[in-house]
Amino acid sequence: MYTIPLAYKYVTIIAMITQVNYYGARMQLPIHTPLNDDDLKGVRVDIPVTKVPNMSICGGYIQAGNYSFIFGDKSHDIANLDKYGYQSFGIPMGPTESTKSGMERAARMKFIVSTNDVYRMATNWLIAMDVDLDQVEKIKPPHVNNYPFFNSDRGSVPNPLITVVWKGQSEKGSGPSDLEVQVSAITGELLKLSDGQGAFSKRSQPLVVGLKELVAIPDDAFLRYSTLERSNLLVKYAGVHCSDLHCPGIQDVLCRETNTVTESSQY
Repeated sequence: MYTIPLAYKYVTIIAMITQVNYYGARMQLPIHTPLNDDDLKGVRVDIPVTKVPNMSICGGYIQAGNYSFIFGDKSHDIANLDKYGYQSFGIPMGPTESTKSGMERAARMKFIVSTNDVYRMATNWLIAMDVDLDQVEKIKPPHVNNYPFFNSDRGSVPNPLITVVWKGQSEKGSGPSDLEVQVSAITGELLKLSDGQGAFSKRSQPLVVGLKELVAIPDDAFLRYSTLERSNLLVKYAGVHCSDLHCPGIQDVLCRETNTVTESSQY
């Protein structure tokens, strides 16, 4: 069984926290930034891929408030979760309520945002995440609210979830480089965002650099590192310095890692 190296785990968690602090504030998401220990509801670090030729992959997951942030090397996926850990519809759900029931209730409520509002909000969020929107729309025009209705018990009714997808004219279905933003028509909240695996990102540096070297650091050696040595790791492999953020202790961070929060959107 593969054990994720502690040095890699530590650097990746701090790198993810730093990005949540930065992008959460720029996007004006309803989460506390900078994050402190109590704000972290879930943390996971993915197993690094270093043995595939010409490829090194790392990433993980953080839940802060009711938002989950899923990271790849340069990609971000954001999801708004309800109190049960499922994809939110912008309304409170019962513990055993079905997707159809939640959609039905939401469709009966007053809509406070239009499709024009959602497109404007979506573009603002993507720009705040350093997406080159001008380049995106040269290749992938936006498709706003492709599914304006859904079949309810009352027949076809307005969809309370408004989605903008950027995809090529000839593309069928969804692809990994498509960008998508979903908003609740009831509350105007961001429900889901995918930046297309970072294909149009202006960011020059991935989440972690020098991955092979980082994962080669033995656990026993890392546990003897001083605060300064850990800070130097962050600078070297993630471009982050402890002085840039609240930097929890090694035990605090590693003990936070958990897989208990689900990201399924199905009830």
